[in-house]
Amino acid sequence: MKRVLTLVISVIVAVPVVSWVMKPKVRPEYDEHGRVIIEWYNYATPEFLDLYQKYLIPEFERTHPHIKIRLNSSLGDTGYDAKLLTLIAGKIPPDLVHVTQQNFPFYAVKDILLDLTPLIKSDREFHINDYFERVLEGMRYQGKLLGLPSDFSTIALVYNKDMFDKYGVPYPDETWDWNKFLWAAKKLTRDTDGDGVIDQFGFVNINSYNRWPAWVWMAGGDILTADMKKCLMDDPRSIRGMEFYVNLSIKEHVAPTATQTLGQSFEEMFMAERAAMIADSRYAYKVFSKGMNFRWDVAHMPKGPACRATTFIWGGNCILKSTKHPKEAWEFLKFLSGYEGAILNVKAGNAFPAYKKVAMSDIVLKSSISPPNDKVFLEAISYGRQAPFPPQYTEFSQAMTKFEGAFLGLEPVDVVCRRFAQEVNAAVSGEVW
Repeated sequence: MKRVLTLVISVIVAVPVVSWVMKPKVRPEYDEHGRVIIEWYNYATPEFLDLYQKYLIPEFERTHPHIKIRLNSSLGDTGYDAKLLTLIAGKIPPDLVHVTQQNFPFYAVKDILLDLTPLIKSDREFHINDYFERVLEGMRYQGKLLGLPSDFSTIALVYNKDMFDKYGVPYPDETWDWNKFLWAAKKLTRDTDGDGVIDQFGFVNINSYNRWPAWVWMAGGDILTADMKKCLMDDPRSIRGMEFYVNLSIKEHVAPTATQTLGQSFEEMFMAERAAMIADSRYAYKVFSKGMNFRWDVAHMPKGPACRATTFIWGGNCILKSTKHPKEAWEFLKFLSGYEGAILNVKAGNAFPAYKKVAMSDIVLKSSISPPNDKVFLEAISYGRQAPFPPQYTEFSQAMTKFEGAFLGLEPVDVVCRRFAQEVNAAVSGEVW
């Protein structure tokens, strides 16, 4: 009885302590100078973090003296989404969050992002036509604009001009289709030392969801229906596109298998002149600027049996519905995606700004790292598409791992495509995009 009484007393005494320990944190709304605090959550790398802290944020605070920006960065941490959800659950959410084409659908469906339409309509200084419409499309959900893009890139064909000249292969142009592309890739694939092992490949076909959907579209196929309720990868056209892409390494041997990469990334292979062509975005320029000992350029992706196609990659920012200061958050969002933010993206080598005026200017197209046909990335907007990311991104990503077997030559592409469609259909049937 004494032990029970002691336990009861201990619990009673402990309750106030636990209550005090578990008391939710409260994020201050104002700093010591009375300025509104706007917290911006992103996963910038240390290099970008330095640019934000030294240039972008001080400039915004100089022109908006009543607002204080507090930067909360996960420093490229893979647990970015989990950390954000923890902040939201703990009732200390940020005001703005950085998103990409991958995680935006997840947050849009959770209904935690603020519809910008009322803010845009009441702001005479803001003009939506200053942004690329095809990029804005990626941040719309059920007719609402839930964010503004800051940077983007399409995927283009990047090629080594010196290699093309050496083997007498004409440079890629707008007449290139799958046949011309494959012919060139074969001519550029070489065993340079005669030991029976390929040393130089015509192309690198990476297993990336930012790459292979384009080849599916080129063949007339698709990944998902418009409402994202059904997977279409079991369609014969989708399978045809995927087979062509995968077979570049498995059957045609013009692209390396995982073993033949020798541990190098596709960009490292290109820079080391082990690959004559790669499909890449303008985000790669930052990597290329570290040293290219040959002449190179970019061209449009080849046209497939159905059409020419490519993918979009983008980043942007959204305001959370929970913000207590939507007007101040809107001012900072405009700054991030507007002229000032665009200039910062240029300085950081961060692909194309979503702000048209800067993206189409000589500041970008005639920069020291730009190849002669840099404008191809902008021209590709007309036929570029965003690879669909359903709200059930976790299940979708898990299903995508099945393609590893196809790229390794362990399973037929058509079998993998059908299995992928089956698993995705089971996951997406309950949600409407």
